[in-house]
Amino acid sequence: MTPRPFILTCAVGAFTTVGAMPSLPPAVAQDTIRRTLRWSGGGEHTLEVSNVNGSIDVAGDDRQDVEMIADRTIDTNGRDGLGATRRNITLDARESADTVRICADAERCSCDPKDRWPREWWRDWDSVHVDFTVRVPKNTRLRLCTINHGAITVEGVEGDFDVSNVNGRIDMTGIRGSGRAETVNGRVDARFAANPKAPSSFRTVNGVIEVVFPRDLAADLRMKTLNGGLYTDFDVTVLPSAPAVAERRNGKFVYRNDRFAAVRVGRGGPQITFEGVNGDVHVLRGDN
Repeated sequence: MTPRPFILTCAVGAFTTVGAMPSLPPAVAQDTIRRTLRWSGGGEHTLEVSNVNGSIDVAGDDRQDVEMIADRTIDTNGRDGLGATRRNITLDARESADTVRICADAERCSCDPKDRWPREWWRDWDSVHVDFTVRVPKNTRLRLCTINHGAITVEGVEGDFDVSNVNGRIDMTGIRGSGRAETVNGRVDARFAANPKAPSSFRTVNGVIEVVFPRDLAADLRMKTLNGGLYTDFDVTVLPSAPAVAERRNGKFVYRNDRFAAVRVGRGGPQITFEGVNGDVHVLRGDN
């Protein structure tokens, strides 16, 4: 079935003054967009939310549809203060059989890094901020991404997840799926209501990683940070380190070690990776 688009537009006009043009004061346009969206097919369902400046807040609920609220603020003076944004920004919400896709901008709608944000386009977004609040069925798969000025929070969603931020934290609670959570500048916090059944990973460059699992966790953990410590209160068995990988450089072999600490919790199970640079890594037992 062909996806059905809803194109939601807020046109931004130019402001001018008579005579010499002084620095313009901020001129702000605000709106709130509400939409109820549905998958047209059965089986596994995915929600994808692609943002640039702003937060994404997703919660699982006893429902069959997706409820979206988008709070948008646009500085109509634009990035350069000359009284105009560089183009109109449209918010796009699309339904299909297995995916509901919500995009802060219809022209750049992807959470795949190689498809996002060419340099000349980036400036158009400096003056646009969108905060998404979304309610979904609990078993929904998630693909969420943003870049600046906002956190990604997930609560009570049981499907698998692929979550990425750049300049902001990630906070996930009551989750039951498997997947990836990654940012650059910010904390990564996750609290599982049920242990992941497939390989999963948690990464940041500047921030603490803290992940809480149920007490019956059985998994193989790979943990690494450069400037920080590695901590767990699970009983673990140390696993052999991965063998060094040989590379040939300038006629010589150079051997590299990935520097991950490898430990097994319980009987072992899916591989769960924790990778930081500037911050501690905490893998903790929950109360359940």
